[in-house]
Amino acid sequence: MKSLVTLAAIGTAAMIVTAGSGAGGGVVTSPGAETGWEGALAPGGQVRYVALVGDGRETIVAAVRVRGGRVVRWAHLRGAWGVPLVAYDGTKGGLTADGKTLVLSAPTPNPGPISRFPLLSTRTMSLRTTVTLRGRFAFDAVSPDASTLFLVEYFGIGPNVPYRVRVYDVEAGRLLTGAIVDRLEKEAIMLGQPATRATSPDGRWAYTLYARQKGEPFVHALDTVRREAFCIDLPLRLGQAKQMKLRLRIATGGRTLSVRRGGSLVASIDTRTFVVRKG
Repeated sequence: MKSLVTLAAIGTAAMIVTAGSGAGGGVVTSPGAETGWEGALAPGGQVRYVALVGDGRETIVAAVRVRGGRVVRWAHLRGAWGVPLVAYDGTKGGLTADGKTLVLSAPTPNPGPISRFPLLSTRTMSLRTTVTLRGRFAFDAVSPDASTLFLVEYFGIGPNVPYRVRVYDVEAGRLLTGAIVDRLEKEAIMLGQPATRATSPDGRWAYTLYARQKGEPFVHALDTVRREAFCIDLPLRLGQAKQMKLRLRIATGGRTLSVRRGGSLVASIDTRTFVVRKG
């Protein structure tokens, strides 16, 4: 186990964010992961979990108090790991709604032919398991109790490559066959860049707005408990670069998902019926 002196030394070198560049030229496959900076904020807002990478061969994951910056728990892991980014606006994922499990991913925007995702217990900062898969996978979401991981499987590298959402059963230790399919349109393969993410107050629903090179943006509404999803097209005539600037916000206690462009409301979605209203 490394000393806290090592933790401080690693921290000074780790304040970077590894992510894609948006919808313009140079867009990469996945938003990547964050090392250093703000990390993932725990439920209650008192602690942040920050991944600090040294020379690429080790990572310190620290639980840091928001007030005062005191390190209250930490773990040493072999390899380079970061807090997953789930959208190009910098939204982080990986921490379960109950705050008990933190999922990490490799701090690279281009998943390799072998994908790994360590799961840490935030109470003991011990490694629960490491999910290892063949193929190009990126973290997408985790169920509130960490029983299920949702992973984006990419079919290539570069801008606007097709992908699908897969389910990994943590308790069974296996990737389920097939993919998460839109309940209404029955489509498994998708195209688009994850621009922004909002999560329901209970952590069950992950709403991701995808910007498309051709066509209107859409919201992928993922139910992480029932393992099902709905794709909601937004009637907005915007190019992909402008779609990437849209933001999602949860309103009215989770009953409404607002789509905003700057300070303006451009659309709203009823999260119970998925009916979309403009403006």
